[in-house]
Amino acid sequence: MTIEDQFDSLVAAGENVFLTGAGGTGKTTLTRRMIARDPDRFAVTASTGIAALNAGGSTLHRWSGMMLGPRDGESDEHYLTDLINDPRRSVRAGFDRICACRTLVIDEISMLNGRTLDFLDFMCRKLRRNDIPFGGIQIIVVGDHCQLPPVTKNGHYDWSFQSKAWKEAQIKVVHLTEVKRQNDVEFVRALSEFRLGVMGAASANLLRSRIARFPDANLTRIFSHNAMVDKWNDYRLGEIESEPTVFDAELSGPESQQQFLIKNLSAPRQLVLKKSARVMFVVNSTEGGYVNGQTGVVTDLGSRRILVESNGRLISVDPFKWTFDSKDKTSATFTQFPLRLASAITIHRSQSLTLDSAYIDVRAAREPGQAYVALSRVRTLSGLHLKSWFSGIYVSNAAVAFYLHSK
Repeated sequence: MTIEDQFDSLVAAGENVFLTGAGGTGKTTLTRRMIARDPDRFAVTASTGIAALNAGGSTLHRWSGMMLGPRDGESDEHYLTDLINDPRRSVRAGFDRICACRTLVIDEISMLNGRTLDFLDFMCRKLRRNDIPFGGIQIIVVGDHCQLPPVTKNGHYDWSFQSKAWKEAQIKVVHLTEVKRQNDVEFVRALSEFRLGVMGAASANLLRSRIARFPDANLTRIFSHNAMVDKWNDYRLGEIESEPTVFDAELSGPESQQQFLIKNLSAPRQLVLKKSARVMFVVNSTEGGYVNGQTGVVTDLGSRRILVESNGRLISVDPFKWTFDSKDKTSATFTQFPLRLASAITIHRSQSLTLDSAYIDVRAAREPGQAYVALSRVRTLSGLHLKSWFSGIYVSNAAVAFYLHSK
């Protein structure tokens, strides 16, 4: 039985499952295949807005109606009582979804803190009047704890796998091991060691060889902070001696939902382009013939169509409509060309991407797994270009220990 078959078998048997693996091992593909077989069975959520839109679902907080969740020091009982007395329709709708749910998918689990998972467990038990883990909802969590961690204010990471809810749910770990994004054995080994913070001399020398003193200015740059990304994108666009064309997104629906789409979509509300600007596609389109993360150069700008040359082909790009909730015809929509400037992106924005090449500057990366996320986006060793060698590899000892003990 393959690892993929093992996952399918556990899901079919109603087990709670954690689908994990390094970057590029096919977690997203396997999850989407599972959902496609029985879409009505699965409620699809994610830990963050960006991840939720990539997964085709909603944030866990919105789906459940828990809103922001309990404040520091607030008991589960007190916060749930407040929610029960809350008249907002969004809270009531979340309660209804919990009561009707059969199987809940939570993507990018590494960024969800344990406090939130514990409250979700408590909430599901109370609302469903069933005192077994998550009130009897089957839980499928997906992600890699060696990638981006939960947000922290004090340097202490409250990992979901350390929570009471995780332990009581007896979540079975399915660990994908075959890397599909890269096929260079030495590069795969180096990334694997980098992920766990145990770099051997051969792997260190291999990555060190990719330091680029004079990188091609057309390479997509990956930075840790938005300010660095905006500065480089503005600089590169300003170097093109022509007038810019501005494309404003068309928005409809409830204001709060519009703001969620504006904040979390990779396509900008206001897209400023020039001919010869380097751009990145931000969705997959079989019909259009492009994929998320593919880059190209603008060759022509029209009011309802943009031409982009990519990989030797000329692609005609039409506006794309995103919907806040595909099952709700009255929910907000965001219509924009599925493009963004590709001179630079943040590590967080890169997480769902596969790139042919990139120039990576992670000198300011201080979160565990952050630098690994950036490096593992690149498909080949020859496409990897580093700003400088690392002052340190930031990993979570707790996350590494989790994987060592789950084998």
